[in-house]
Amino acid sequence: MEHRERVLKSLNHIEPDRPPFDFEARSEVVDSLLDFLHLSNEEDLLLYLDIDFRRGGMGPGEEFLKKGAFFHPRRKWVIEVNPGIFEDEFGIKYRTDEKGKYFGFVGYPLEKDEDLETYQFPDPGETIRYESLQKLVEIYKEDFFIQGEATLTFFEQAWQMSGYEHFIYNLYQNPGWVEKLLDKLLEFRFAQCEKYVELGVDIVWLGDDFGMQDRMMINPELWRKFFKPRMKLLIDGYKKLNPQVFTQYHSDGYIEPIINDLIEIGVDILNPVQPECMDLRKIKELYGRALTLHGTISVQSLLPFSSLEELENQVKEIIEICAPGGGYILAPTHAIQTDTPLENILAVYETGRKSIQVNQ
Repeated sequence: MEHRERVLKSLNHIEPDRPPFDFEARSEVVDSLLDFLHLSNEEDLLLYLDIDFRRGGMGPGEEFLKKGAFFHPRRKWVIEVNPGIFEDEFGIKYRTDEKGKYFGFVGYPLEKDEDLETYQFPDPGETIRYESLQKLVEIYKEDFFIQGEATLTFFEQAWQMSGYEHFIYNLYQNPGWVEKLLDKLLEFRFAQCEKYVELGVDIVWLGDDFGMQDRMMINPELWRKFFKPRMKLLIDGYKKLNPQVFTQYHSDGYIEPIINDLIEIGVDILNPVQPECMDLRKIKELYGRALTLHGTISVQSLLPFSSLEELENQVKEIIEICAPGGGYILAPTHAIQTDTPLENILAVYETGRKSIQVNQ
């Protein structure tokens, strides 16, 4: 079965020959896999793993590039403003840890409420921002399903611009300020997603991390007040341009209280459905007719710490739970981390390929 046909069947809740595959890993893991498999580049790796998707997004603007912007290994466009201090196009400042593996936040452009009055968002309409995505669509859409990434949609972008404590405080004490910031972000995201749809992506990938391990980061009623209406406006807006485009929504952790709301506003695909946080069998039974589950292969416990036998058995069980009737995409629950044995990564996809024998 061809890649696009396989994905479309699953998204339409028809069981394909095997679950569609997706992939995400830290750059160090990608490099290690390329070396281990004697491959030349990331596209060769995606072909080797038989991945059914190709993903792109919005790049930096012209003025930011003139300032010396580069794509940091932490997968973010930044400039280096001081030794070891980086700044993105929104004005958010970061410092890497001592090993250079992770970013930590050290500066916020909206640290004070009054900063919002004079803040200028980057221009999402610059043609240069979408050149790489346009090439991706032109090269790969005939064979693969194309995802346009617009994660950090509202909540994460807002608190990263203002500081987490400041933003959470204002949810309760200065809601008008929060509404104003989120409305500006809605305008920005609509321009971005509108361009994605015009270029021909198959999936608009939205998302904000609202989940912790066993509860949500904010009260679900606050989510319904501030975020749900804007999510609906955004989805309705770009679907007017192409009603056939699918919406994928990412949130790590436990978000079960808002899953019905996500379905109500037009989300088609839920990612990553962390098995440590939500029961896969329950989620499939309750929501599997309305949602496609994307992810489920844990980068927190299963991938880094299982023996090959344990991993293969658990992946088989996950497929047996999630794949029947379609509506399932096998993928890691986040970027695969550097503590993961390469053999385990390869075994996930080999086990998925073998599942064709179960489904036929």
